[in-house]
Amino acid sequence: MKEKDNRPVYLNILTINLPIIGISSFLHRVSGFVLFSTYLVLVWMLNRSLTSEEEFVQLLSDLRNNFSLKILIFLISITIFYHSLIGIKKLITDFFGVGEQLKSGSIISWIYNVMFVLISITTLIFIFC
Repeated sequence: MKEKDNRPVYLNILTINLPIIGISSFLHRVSGFVLFSTYLVLVWMLNRSLTSEEEFVQLLSDLRNNFSLKILIFLISITIFYHSLIGIKKLITDFFGVGEQLKSGSIISWIYNVMFVLISITTLIFIFC
């Protein structure tokens, strides 16, 4: 006789209690996908800036005056910063074994997330002021 299947049928991600290490890992993957998705926007800006001197000046003017472009640049910047910071944390963990335990890994994840918040605030002030 076949045993009853006890696997969950529906998993609600919002009810799963992940440690900060898991949340950081998940957000690292999301930021990587967002970076991949914004690649075409960055290539378009590079193409526009390299077309001619007038296009470059116009792009700079758009970046200074267009609020939606400022928001886009800010979001791309913080995505790059988050992906880089957590990527460095993962490399340090993989190569040197720092933060492999749950407690030390949680502390390091909190440190890197606080660093990300501080860098994001600095970027926000730099772009919008």
